[in-house]
Amino acid sequence: MMHTPPEAMTDTEHYLLICSLGIPFIIGYNVVCGILRGLGDSRTPLYFVGLACAINIGLDFLLVGGFGMRAMGAAIATVASQGISFVAALWFLHRRGFHFEFSRKDVRLKGYIARKVLTLGAPIALQDALINISFLIITVIVNQMGVIASASVGVVEKIIVFAMLPPTAIASAVAAMTAQNYGAGLISRMNGCLKAGIGMALIFGVSICVYCQFLPETLAGIFTKDADVIAMAAEYLRGYSIDCIIVSFVFCINSWFSGQGNSLFPMIHSMIATFFFRIPLSWLCSHLDPNGRGGRTIRSDVCERNQATVPEA
Repeated sequence: MMHTPPEAMTDTEHYLLICSLGIPFIIGYNVVCGILRGLGDSRTPLYFVGLACAINIGLDFLLVGGFGMRAMGAAIATVASQGISFVAALWFLHRRGFHFEFSRKDVRLKGYIARKVLTLGAPIALQDALINISFLIITVIVNQMGVIASASVGVVEKIIVFAMLPPTAIASAVAAMTAQNYGAGLISRMNGCLKAGIGMALIFGVSICVYCQFLPETLAGIFTKDADVIAMAAEYLRGYSIDCIIVSFVFCINSWFSGQGNSLFPMIHSMIATFFFRIPLSWLCSHLDPNGRGGRTIRSDVCERNQATVPEA
């Protein structure tokens, strides 16, 4: 359905099958770390993420670089790191315990709270679902351009994941602080949080965008040595990196609305950006050049795939 190039089909199947086995670990880890953050401990989840990253990188070198297991090795490394991180976080929570009484009778739905959560969460869930569907559609478009284009987009998306971490984290803080000040009636302070968040996010966004305009090959070269992939990824990265500036506003403003309990506006904004701009423009530009050059520089993602999880703060 995704028009995966035949040359990549076997690796894709291996990676998808093995990574899907790690979904329970991802769910469990997010639950445990959500509890820790709710108790005011945001450092410990960071340590467990660091542990998972270190294990993942080490196993990648061993399984992919040492044993040549290709995508299967990368998938095993990912699942193993997630599983170990989840077990470690669960053990820590068990040893630490709670600061309040908690038992099985507390694990139940409460009508009023459940309705409030559903009212706020349903638009966010729908936004997340639609965004992921749009990314699947764009992946279909890119895969039709061939293995080099598909690999180039994959390389750039890995780079962008790192580039979007600062604005995503700052937007999470904006959402939490907006909710706190909104509840306390401190509107001017709430607006100040938005301005400060945008300003801090812009520092990272502008820096990354400027670097990518002049030295994108150095970033693409970290992930591949294929000259064709590096050249195409570099061109794509020059266009894509502009989003690093745009999302400094988009992420923080969406979080500002969500922090006030208004998750409907971010959802509507996301739907307009996805189905009126991102997908149509990606399809159009992929047909402007027989070599598919237009399709890799115009894709204005605005990274809602990450943003969709921010309002949960």
